[in-house]
Amino acid sequence: MIATRLSGNFRGVLWMTAAMASGVFVDVCAKLVSHDVPTSQILAMRALTTVAVFLMIILFMGTRQIRTRRPVAHIARGILWYGSLFFVFFALRQMSIAEVNAYLFIEALLTVLMAVVILGEKLTARKIIATLLGLVGVWVMCVPRMDGFGVPLGVAAALIGAFCFSAQTLFAKVLTRTETNFSMLFWPQIIAVVIWVPIAMITWYPASIADWLYASGAGFFAMLTNYMVLRAVRVADASVVSPAAYTALPFSVAMDLIFFDMLPVPVIFIGAGIVVVAVMLLDFKGGAAKPANESEEDAALESMTTLARADENPQAKPSEA
Repeated sequence: MIATRLSGNFRGVLWMTAAMASGVFVDVCAKLVSHDVPTSQILAMRALTTVAVFLMIILFMGTRQIRTRRPVAHIARGILWYGSLFFVFFALRQMSIAEVNAYLFIEALLTVLMAVVILGEKLTARKIIATLLGLVGVWVMCVPRMDGFGVPLGVAAALIGAFCFSAQTLFAKVLTRTETNFSMLFWPQIIAVVIWVPIAMITWYPASIADWLYASGAGFFAMLTNYMVLRAVRVADASVVSPAAYTALPFSVAMDLIFFDMLPVPVIFIGAGIVVVAVMLLDFKGGAAKPANESEEDAALESMTTLARADENPQAKPSEA
């Protein structure tokens, strides 16, 4: 197959691009339902419907695919994942999908920096130039809409969401060595039910059938998106695939126009062109770098979950930690 002839980094970028196309539909569903129910309830509704689907799948597949060696890391990633969704959904209440995704592009820079510090990935000059140029493109896109940071709450929420998403991407990068894709999709939903359902019950609003369908749609596309992200980080460096998130912009513009009759100002396309150039500057010849030994990657994960290590089994073998 042609795909097998492509380098790991290039295949990773293709997976991440497909993930961004799917992710925009998450935003569409969330924005459609956000006018009727609180953000916490949206997360609770989508978590409940997603877990119901997973449980039906498990009835046929068994529990083997959801067994895990790193429960603490799954908890941390689940909190970060749904924390990111909370802030992004909140931002979507105040801004268009294209605007929110433009601010989320800072996630690429955050991932590059954290991947270098935590995972020990190599920081090349091309990665630095590509990321900075991409941020310039984002700035060009945002200036006409900012109006002196005219939506401070929405902007702040989008930036915090970007940070949370970047951190969970790094957790995913480390977890792929020992965990199945199915377990990495399943456990965050359980964490979400435990956290968000009690919170949502405090101010629960009556939801229509359409609201449940939109929430379920957000859950479906989120699962599809995260599956593709996991495939991306399995075969490529996290700092390489993350800038491919810039491709969410043209998809966002199209969805804004189709569903909400919103068309961005022409300058946003100039910024998008700069972003495309930035992505093309990345080095696609390599693949996912493997650590010199397993202990290096284990140490990276341990550094991200230090506060939770007390929950680990102190008698576990090093290979099972």
